[in-house]
Amino acid sequence: MPDRAKIAEAKKALEEENYEKAKSSVEYFLAQFPKDVEALFIYSEILLQTGQAPKAKEKANLLLEIDPTLAEPHAILGQVAYSRREFPKALDLSRKALKINPKLQAPYRVIGEIYLLQGKVKEGVQVLLEAHNLDPNDVETLKKLASGYIKNKEYASAKKFLEIGLHLDENIPGLHYNLAVVYANMDNGPKAMEHIELALEQYEELDTLFWAGKSRDTRRIIERKFKLNK
Repeated sequence: MPDRAKIAEAKKALEEENYEKAKSSVEYFLAQFPKDVEALFIYSEILLQTGQAPKAKEKANLLLEIDPTLAEPHAILGQVAYSRREFPKALDLSRKALKINPKLQAPYRVIGEIYLLQGKVKEGVQVLLEAHNLDPNDVETLKKLASGYIKNKEYASAKKFLEIGLHLDENIPGLHYNLAVVYANMDNGPKAMEHIELALEQYEELDTLFWAGKSRDTRRIIERKFKLNK
């Protein structure tokens, strides 16, 4: 049996949005076990998070070659379609994945996010709650669920799920970013500033340029809204 420590390391790094570390860990494992389904699925998630949908599609096709009955490749292809805003296709593929394996989380997240984008916020939150119930410790699902509550202006609920995530791991900048948004909407300027500073610091450490820039923009908005000095 292969030592799956590198897979656990990759999953944690992926949750923490440390994509370079996640990539190196899973690549190390795949160099020894190139047809490992879980590793290929995680690698696809990393590729999708870093804007490499065509490469994720390649991994999905490899998984189909390994075993055409797997749910994972359909889940990946659903995420690829979602990244291209091909929502009907993304929904079909995600539902196909769930028909094969109803305990796979990624398709629920895709379906939930599409519902949120379509303005069906309550339906989206319900689907994301299903994903959360499958694994209450999955931080990516907690982030998506909180985003749904933010969109519906249910800030107390969003705060509850974000705090669950922070209790699991404080080194996830997306949790801090969303908490800053929540506190700003709850008129708590100092707490909003505290969390946006933490988000910015962590994004800068990870060299995540887009989100670091977005965090700076949000910090300026918070400073102006609450008349806070940097």
